[in-house]
Amino acid sequence: MDETPHDTGARPEKKPFKLDIDFDAVELLGDATLSASDLHSTTPIPKAKGTTGTVSKTGALRPPVNKAQPYRVQTAQRPMSAASRKNKLMQTLASMSVVIAVVAACTLALSYFGISVMRDILAIGRENAKTDETTIVLEADLSTADVIHILKENKLIHQEALCNLYFDFLQFMKARNAGIKTSELKTPEYLSGTYVLTGNLGLEEMLDAFKGAPKTAETVSLTFPEGYTAGQIMEKVAKYKVQRADVLQSSMNTAAFNYAFLQGLDLSGRYFKYEGYLFPDTYQFYLEENSTSVVTKLMDNFQSKWSEEYAARAAELGFTVDDVITLASIIQKEAGNKEQMRDISGVLHNRLNNPADFPYLDCDSTRDYVTNNIATRMDDASAQYYYAIYNTYVCIGLPRGPICNPGTDAIEAALNPKKHDYYFFQHDKYKKLYLSETKTEHDKITYKLVSEGIAQ
Repeated sequence: MDETPHDTGARPEKKPFKLDIDFDAVELLGDATLSASDLHSTTPIPKAKGTTGTVSKTGALRPPVNKAQPYRVQTAQRPMSAASRKNKLMQTLASMSVVIAVVAACTLALSYFGISVMRDILAIGRENAKTDETTIVLEADLSTADVIHILKENKLIHQEALCNLYFDFLQFMKARNAGIKTSELKTPEYLSGTYVLTGNLGLEEMLDAFKGAPKTAETVSLTFPEGYTAGQIMEKVAKYKVQRADVLQSSMNTAAFNYAFLQGLDLSGRYFKYEGYLFPDTYQFYLEENSTSVVTKLMDNFQSKWSEEYAARAAELGFTVDDVITLASIIQKEAGNKEQMRDISGVLHNRLNNPADFPYLDCDSTRDYVTNNIATRMDDASAQYYYAIYNTYVCIGLPRGPICNPGTDAIEAALNPKKHDYYFFQHDKYKKLYLSETKTEHDKITYKLVSEGIAQ
């Protein structure tokens, strides 16, 4: 029979509350927040077989302890105030603004750089700059890098380094297409002289202009008669749209020409630097041809005409090439026809060989050369300088240089004068030639021609 204890009125003995916490158990609480109620109300409860841990007051089973990790307790973060959130937002917006500004700046810089390169190489965006002209003077023996640098200095391109790189790429492609090495390509040669470039040209077009490459396949045939002056040649070249006269003259004065007949030649003081060496003939020119190329064609022709026989004969006379051409230019202008040339040459040689009695050649053509070809391009005070060095009524012996571009007949007459004793000559208005040995005879002939109304 069961015995039930009777209530004796005594209060049951209180057992002390005991809470065991293993601080090495990281998985006991995990990332959960441990509240005060959990600390004070957790009591041991029977455990299911095979489980470890404790049960909270709510009956939730705590996860088993993993003693390999240290115990961590995370505390709840304090909520962010409105001011803090506003500050953080402003900081974020400021950072984003900086990033956007940097990206925009880089984009603009790259865009400008790209457009600038396209303008330099392909002249994109420069189609309306045909009237913008820049005058460039090239010296002899310049490399492509030198020429590109000059273009940069004259503000015709802006990206010098990339233009050089682009040219190297073109050379590479040319070599590749030809099946050769880049080093085996012919080095580009740029003609010295004066060039006028318009603003609508790209890099290749400008480089081609310096090489003398034609801008068009259209050509024109021009004939320059014997005795044409440099000024007349330039006017005709300009009239038929081969090249502007001012550009052609500038090239004559600035270009470097390495011809044997020019060696040792004193060109100082001459108004048209190469007057006398622009050989009169018929030529084929491209429209808008390179100015130096135009001059080169004429001077190449002179070089082919100046033979070894001419040089040997000039040496016999004690003449330089320039002496012969200067004398021939006077003969060309003074003679009425080919037959008169050797007679007039004889008169001039006689005077040159007797400077004590005849220091001056007294040829009207030398004075007229200044009057008609030089003085019209300047004021009277400046023209006096050229009268002093060309007008053979005031300058002793031969003038400073040729007064026109003589042909073969005049050159041969200068080299082979007719031997006689005449020191004077003149023409009537029909171009008939009169020769005299003395000034008295000369004056009598002059009086007769005037009285008959046929004086020139």
